[in-house]
Amino acid sequence: MYKVICFLLSIIVLIGCEKFLDVNPSTESVNPTTIADFQEMLNADSLAVGNYILTDLMSDDVRFTDIELNGQDNFYSRSYLWGKVVWNPADEDYMYNSSYTRILQMNIILNRINAAPQDSVNTEKNRSNVISQSLIQRSWYYLQLANIYGAAYNSATAGTDLAVPLVLSPDATAQPSRATVREVYYKVITDLKQAVNNPYLPALGKNIIHPGKAAGYALLSRAYLYMAAYDSASLYADSSLALASSLADLRSSYSGPTQLIDLRTNPEVLMAKVAYEQNFYSIFKYSFQLSSSLYSLLSYNDGRYNTRLSGYFYRTTTYNGSTTVFSDFSVSVPEVMLTKAECLARKGDAAAAMALVNTLAATRIYNYTAVNASSADTALAYVLRERRRELFVHGGLRWFDLKRFNVNTNTQLTLTRKQDDSTVIASLTPLSSRYLVPFTQTVLANNPNMVQNVRQ
Repeated sequence: MYKVICFLLSIIVLIGCEKFLDVNPSTESVNPTTIADFQEMLNADSLAVGNYILTDLMSDDVRFTDIELNGQDNFYSRSYLWGKVVWNPADEDYMYNSSYTRILQMNIILNRINAAPQDSVNTEKNRSNVISQSLIQRSWYYLQLANIYGAAYNSATAGTDLAVPLVLSPDATAQPSRATVREVYYKVITDLKQAVNNPYLPALGKNIIHPGKAAGYALLSRAYLYMAAYDSASLYADSSLALASSLADLRSSYSGPTQLIDLRTNPEVLMAKVAYEQNFYSIFKYSFQLSSSLYSLLSYNDGRYNTRLSGYFYRTTTYNGSTTVFSDFSVSVPEVMLTKAECLARKGDAAAAMALVNTLAATRIYNYTAVNASSADTALAYVLRERRRELFVHGGLRWFDLKRFNVNTNTQLTLTRKQDDSTVIASLTPLSSRYLVPFTQTVLANNPNMVQNVRQ
């Protein structure tokens, strides 16, 4: 299918992976076959490290300065301006490639686990938990991919809208066509239900990179929310919150994370996902800033302004010798609360929706005063504003929201980019083909069955 599959099948995934926290691998297996090998694969911190910065650059969360835009022509600037062409012929799409690299790792586990030799580690509990964690990880990546390269879920067109290849086995010769949006979502939901139905799977994993049932339920609620299946999204949000509902108090001395390991003490994290972006800063010499529309929603008395703004936009760290911009896009309790609140508002229960919003906001905003809503529509507006404040620059979640909002004419938005904060130099209309990220020339060349996303 892809060159990366041939490469990884030759060295099988474990070499060079960092192991998380205090777990030391007993081997560096190049041919994983045992339950212990598969557990080590799931303990690789590479599963928690990805880079979806382009999805955030395309959203209305960020702003490039005139300095950054002047004289720049690369996939960062072209993504930000929603250009007709994004990739140069030699560009690598790290969102696509790294996602399928991780999916390959999960496929290796899921395809080999039933043949694992009997030993002291190969118990029903260990085997079941390895399967569940692999399914949850793979589902997370497919939800990302479907919403980056495919259209937002629309019940009327999901059966024909193309998403991404649905690769379920480590076959280096495969050249799969793109599955439909409905097919990807169906597989994600089926796999997540299988994962959480495992009686041995704990509520939370042994650390933040190992998903438990709370993370599986959270992803089910996310998937159903994107499908506008609000009853199901609400049900699975309840299941997740029943297992994990702790919040961090961002009004205190809480410090935004600068590396993956910083998240281990955050009570909100259900499954850690972070980005270390290694090229943006070296090219632009500046970090991007908040858009004016998002800036107006935050204030100095909002802890998210202080902790996350510094972490995302103005502070850079060093990772593997390169200057990077850090982003936290973990599956978390606040997202689940906001999913539940949105479902309640859409079903007409304004009071219950606002109770969740107020509970969350009280841990974020200094001297917060609870807000009431006079109608379900007003409550929904509050929920969506709080969702934007909470989940900005979150690995594409705002971008995915914009796409699903555009399915309904009442919530469609036209986005613009401005120079000198006044002159419009680019715009993105609702349902534009430029909401679909194109595939690189390398991906198309390696798989002749791929259909390109044509941006008009």
